[in-house]
Amino acid sequence: MTVKLNWLITGPGAISGVLAAGLLRQQQQVAWLSRHTQEETSVNWTLTENGKATRFVTPLYPDAPPPDAVILAVKSYDLAAALERLDELQIATDCPIIISHNGMLSVHSERPLFPLITTHAASRENHTISHNGYGESWLAAQAINQPQPLAGAIGEILQQSFPPLHLVHDIEHRRWHKLLINCVINPLTAIYRVANGELAAARFSDIKQQLIEEFVQVAAACGYSFDAHQASQAVAKVITATAANRSSMLVDVEHQRTTEIDAMNGFIVEQARQHQIDVPTHRAVTEAVTALR
Repeated sequence: MTVKLNWLITGPGAISGVLAAGLLRQQQQVAWLSRHTQEETSVNWTLTENGKATRFVTPLYPDAPPPDAVILAVKSYDLAAALERLDELQIATDCPIIISHNGMLSVHSERPLFPLITTHAASRENHTISHNGYGESWLAAQAINQPQPLAGAIGEILQQSFPPLHLVHDIEHRRWHKLLINCVINPLTAIYRVANGELAAARFSDIKQQLIEEFVQVAAACGYSFDAHQASQAVAKVITATAANRSSMLVDVEHQRTTEIDAMNGFIVEQARQHQIDVPTHRAVTEAVTALR
């Protein structure tokens, strides 16, 4: 019999909506964490999967029991504020925090942080969420900032709610692998205003390869080994699998929102600087996307 836990999730957002729906289907208690104090006590939202729309009504915290686990599925630049919000709400400091965001960033927190990496694709329009692409996910079995393992019940429930999900003890290489994909697809779709699948065209071959080769060089300097040919195949596979998708960076640019370029290609540029590596292509796309803000 599945244990019933109380989950607090930022949202309703794109991936957070997919996660919340999966947890609710497993008879879990879910509450939304909003950025600000709200007069409402609940949110009506819809998730569309495979052409079928399902409506949900989910309470807003603190109109819900204290959480057993928190999921912060946010933009990279919003993570620090989301953690501060937990302090404001006096969430227990030993409550496990599952973080899901694009790119890399340094996070300083006394709370136990467990990265979640996913290749699922979703989009949001107001309180309507669409699950656009199915993939797989990886969750750290141990906190990245302290020696605390993830409680078995939390991992098991997430595996049932968001399959396929793998619990791993070495999440960092998987984070770099996701960064590789993001550093190619996100900036190019944003700069050229195209859906993911259009990056398979021959006109993008050279710039994709340059981004990949520079990435492999920087990753190696940081202690993470990637084969350039296999990296190219991995990027091509995601482009094909998500051909109809519009990247989150493209959507942000179209809505004139802040992008996550600093945590993606900007991160590679900074790591390259520290290791005295020249990455002209990553620098160029970082500057190009920054100019689009």
